[in-house]
Amino acid sequence: MLFLLFGIIFAVVCGVFFLYKGADLLVERSSVLAAKLGVSTFVIGLSVITLGSIAPELSVGISSSLSGANDLILGNALGASIFKLAFVFGLAALISPMSVEESVLKREFVWLIAASVLFFLLSLDRVISRGDAILLILLSLVFQACSVFISKKTVLDEIGKTKVRKHGKNILKTSRSWAMIILGIVLIIAGAKILVHASLYLAEILSIPQILIGIIIIAFGTSIPELVVTVMSSARHQPSLGIGNIIGTNVMHIFLVVGIAALIQPLVIGAQLLSFDFPVLIFMTLLVAVFFKSSHRLSRFEGGLLVAGYIWYLVYSIKVWA
Repeated sequence: MLFLLFGIIFAVVCGVFFLYKGADLLVERSSVLAAKLGVSTFVIGLSVITLGSIAPELSVGISSSLSGANDLILGNALGASIFKLAFVFGLAALISPMSVEESVLKREFVWLIAASVLFFLLSLDRVISRGDAILLILLSLVFQACSVFISKKTVLDEIGKTKVRKHGKNILKTSRSWAMIILGIVLIIAGAKILVHASLYLAEILSIPQILIGIIIIAFGTSIPELVVTVMSSARHQPSLGIGNIIGTNVMHIFLVVGIAALIQPLVIGAQLLSFDFPVLIFMTLLVAVFFKSSHRLSRFEGGLLVAGYIWYLVYSIKVWA
């Protein structure tokens, strides 16, 4: 029994590593390939980095939906969004206060709030239907189009430029870049399958509800790319990198990941999620927006409050679901 438990935990760790490495390869090599092919680094950076960042969530969502793991999808969607807004933003602000431009508050934060509220409203009838799924997927396309054509200076563009500068003196052959992109996709798919099935086994063996596994393990595992980008950008005094990354991935997680998962199989919403987790997501979204709006920066004190808020959410979730 103990040996089996260690094996499952090892599989979970391997799944998380595959997700992270796959996303890293997909983002990095796509940017290099874009530079070699002469494609606009702004456009390719924005689209590829955004999709690359949510690739772990998307792959996990599809794999969970095909496996009928309804609660894993919802736990991941809510847990990962709250984790990034509260813990990741809070931790980054504790390292170095994060400033934000007014344009981001007027544009991206509006999308973030709208996505969170819409997710809640669509869930009030206790199901995300295929009709709801189509609406969410369409909104993901609109969001992506708006990000490309309206944003002038974005996080993802800067990430793309950085990677292009880094590799500009030693550009790989196109065939090798494509091979690395394919390898990245394979690692993401494999990592998602391993993580989902290992988590399901872990939940069964320890008698832990799937929703709690989704809120804690899956949410953390799929959020590692955003955690690394945000913390490192804060430490290097380039907070806009992390801010844009979290806003973009949270919006796309709700619109695209939940949308595709519900299109495969409608998602059933539990009463507890409606009465607690959804309100917490909306509250954290509004709280972060208010903190940034008040002084156009997230202070260490505010970051500490966000981290404390996430710990409270985690403890309460374990108390309720365990």
